[in-house]
Amino acid sequence: MNVPALRPLSVGEILDGAFKVYRNQFGTMLGTSMALYLPLAAFQLVAGAMTSSMTAGSDINPAAALTASLLALLAMPLWVVCFVAMFGALTYQASRAYMGQPVSPRDSIRHGFSRFFSLLGALFLMSLCIGVGFLGLVIGAVFVWIMLFAVIPAVVVEGRGAVESLTRSQELARGAWGPIFLVLLVAVIITGLPGWAVQILTSLQAEPGTMSAAIGAAASTVVGAITAPFSIAATVVLYYDRRVKAEALDVHLAAGMAGA
Repeated sequence: MNVPALRPLSVGEILDGAFKVYRNQFGTMLGTSMALYLPLAAFQLVAGAMTSSMTAGSDINPAAALTASLLALLAMPLWVVCFVAMFGALTYQASRAYMGQPVSPRDSIRHGFSRFFSLLGALFLMSLCIGVGFLGLVIGAVFVWIMLFAVIPAVVVEGRGAVESLTRSQELARGAWGPIFLVLLVAVIITGLPGWAVQILTSLQAEPGTMSAAIGAAASTVVGAITAPFSIAATVVLYYDRRVKAEALDVHLAAGMAGA
């Protein structure tokens, strides 16, 4: 087994490690995210075309109206499936790459779907906790966000359940709120800016419910497929760094290799 030389990292080194994973595995991680994001982008284009044809002219096309309504009903379930599977697949892929055992997009997607329901439950609980955190204004939500940073790696890498992953993340976050916040904040800014730029540009040029708006939404989805792997890689490297600092993971792995 090719185990990396794990050691405690600074915030800058964690981000650099995430960039290295993203750069070295760009093709495979992009293939994984595109395989899960493109169906969503295609769906947005089809829905936009149907809505555009329905609103074109003075007469409403009943068939197009019915199809557009059905597509709207399907939009959220499809988004949830793609979103959850993407988190699982890319987290698994980034973890294996960081530990020196890169895997193919196919294997990553298969593993992501194998953890789908645990991930779905964990993400639901995370959203609920962050929503409750907002009762304490933005500071409360940020605090919860920090405490739950490792929920997805706990589910995907360690195979934990939804509830157990929340407790696990809190254990790893204890005493390291500042560094965790900085890594997550930088990752959000880096991955969010391109998508925000696309949304702003398209919203200035398209009316809601038009084909142009649908193209803009699809373009934003594709941009998300390109940038999401870095954000997830940053979380994975941060997760392993916390395990090194809190549990001496590097020592345990070295001892295991020595005894093998």
